[in-house]
Amino acid sequence: MARYLIILLTILLYLIPFYQNHLVLNKGRIWDKIKVADYDNIFPFSDKPFYSEDFVYQAKPGTMCHVSSICPIGNNKMACTWYAGSRESAEDVAIYFSIFDEEKASWTNPIVLVDREQCSRELNRYIKKVGNSLIFDDKNGRLWLFYVSIVMGGWSGSTLNYKVSSDGGYTWSKSRKMILSPFFNLTHNVKNKGINFDDGSFLLPVYHEFIKKFSQLVWVRPGETAVQYEIRKMSREKKAVQPSLLHTGEKDLVAFFRNMASGERNYILMAHSNDLGQTWSELNNTPLPNPNSGFDMIKLSDGAYLGVINNSFYDRSNLTIVVSCDKGKTWKSLKILENTPGKRYAYPSISRSGQEFYHITYTFESKKIKHVVFNEAWIKQLNGYCN
Repeated sequence: MARYLIILLTILLYLIPFYQNHLVLNKGRIWDKIKVADYDNIFPFSDKPFYSEDFVYQAKPGTMCHVSSICPIGNNKMACTWYAGSRESAEDVAIYFSIFDEEKASWTNPIVLVDREQCSRELNRYIKKVGNSLIFDDKNGRLWLFYVSIVMGGWSGSTLNYKVSSDGGYTWSKSRKMILSPFFNLTHNVKNKGINFDDGSFLLPVYHEFIKKFSQLVWVRPGETAVQYEIRKMSREKKAVQPSLLHTGEKDLVAFFRNMASGERNYILMAHSNDLGQTWSELNNTPLPNPNSGFDMIKLSDGAYLGVINNSFYDRSNLTIVVSCDKGKTWKSLKILENTPGKRYAYPSISRSGQEFYHITYTFESKKIKHVVFNEAWIKQLNGYCN
């Protein structure tokens, strides 16, 4: 009897913070109040093509780095995060942060934003390791760091936390746990950027890998004393994870998914929503191959979809910029960024600055984080663009 009482009390302890955070599951009570931002947000572009490559993080002996994320922070600057350590899932893994200045064309020296010891102190609980991070800016000028922490086991046992900066990444709040499930709050992970709204709220794509592999969309609504969440399921079948979102109309979204299904020839998956993610169409294959790897997408000023993918069914040795001029029905290869057999080029992140530049960061042979920057004039003069 005492054993069952302990189990019941444990479940109740996990349920209390879940409901204290005002989570609304599939009720639609706050989702319909979203004020849609100007999704076009067109800014002037230079007529002169520009393209450049460098490294955010240079290789260091015995150090692995992976899963970068990049976003604008104003004043012609971009912020980038990634994790690095002796190996993936090691206890010495930390999340690093660096800022790129477009006028100086240089990166700041990387600093550690959070490691497992700091995470343990800020969350007041034991943390075994930290992992994936996402850097994201909202419409109120705040910078959000979402990152994974693990108490035990692998990525399937992960939970999501966040830190917030109101001064462009110079100072940060303490880590806070995102309460997204009433049952132990496990197996949430993050990779790709969200979509902003004018009131400072945003949609954040998350995914699960424990038992079933699927994706969810979280509407994050910051408040004065707490952060509210509302969750919608995006996929139920075909093991679709790590969604990349595009805002294509007032309430229209398109999502592209990593395909974790078994088989030798899998494709990137796609689904549509016409109510800002409350409901989603069935998943369909795109023509793009996917060797069970992460990727990212962005919408150009003329409406074309631009993607950075591993253009292979079998491995991550090829990384290519692709474009679709017909809303994802067909795709063309524009630029091969990497193509070395036996090497790995993975987990790209793409974002647009407040000026005219597109920035891509990605894992370079698991030893560096590489950075590519270009403008639309460069993209549009490539063979195969939408002409």
